[in-house]
Amino acid sequence: MDAVTRTTPRLHYRIEGPRDGQPRLTFVLAHALGCDLTMWDALARHLAAQGRVVRYDQRGHGGSEAPPGPYTMAALANDAARMIDELELGPVVWIGLSMGGMVGQELALRHPDKVKALVLANTTSGYPSEAQAGWAQRIAGIERAGLEAIVDGALQRWFHEGFHAERPEVVAHWRERVLSCDAAGYIACCHAIAGVDTTARLPRIAAPTLVIAGVLDQGTPPEMARTIAQGIPGARLVVLREASHLSVLEQPDAFCEALEDWLQAVPA
Repeated sequence: MDAVTRTTPRLHYRIEGPRDGQPRLTFVLAHALGCDLTMWDALARHLAAQGRVVRYDQRGHGGSEAPPGPYTMAALANDAARMIDELELGPVVWIGLSMGGMVGQELALRHPDKVKALVLANTTSGYPSEAQAGWAQRIAGIERAGLEAIVDGALQRWFHEGFHAERPEVVAHWRERVLSCDAAGYIACCHAIAGVDTTARLPRIAAPTLVIAGVLDQGTPPEMARTIAQGIPGARLVVLREASHLSVLEQPDAFCEALEDWLQAVPA
């Protein structure tokens, strides 16, 4: 079922899985910058066999509204909390990749009652100053020449060279997806990402947490994942081989295996 939230900014979401009774778990899936809820197609189908799955387009993306920016990670987390309340989802298993993982950290810190467990994939809790400067350059490039200015560089980080050669149709699909984004919404989210800063607060996250990294990830390398896993009490770290930034697309089976193994320890 596809719908949009009643409260604003209106967020486009999709609900899958059992409609009758109380599901054992409710999953909320949050995508990366420049993507949309279809990033999770395969994983959502798998998870829908065991619980309720809600995936959504973050503000500035897909079918969701793009209010004027810049955005903050707090605002994106508040969007998620608002959607969870409106849909009466209760505490959820949050699965976020890249920007979605940043939102998940902030959600668990600001709204801990909304989060039963966290999966933080290919993400970071903060950027060094040189990386923040890189985000400023990316924003300037889009303002000057549109999303065409940054899309190919993004795709090089998202997928490793072998994947580009073996699955050119997938790469082409996501190139078109980026180019179809609202440029102002994309820029507004870039501001939120550049300002992510949760490292010092990570020990306050009490939810069971799985951190997933990709060996080949240039955007959020495994060192950033280790920082998160070391900061959150009891967090588990899994580093996937042959995975770059969009690990759930490059290594869907390995991603799913790591998730399933960890879910066995998550209480209903």
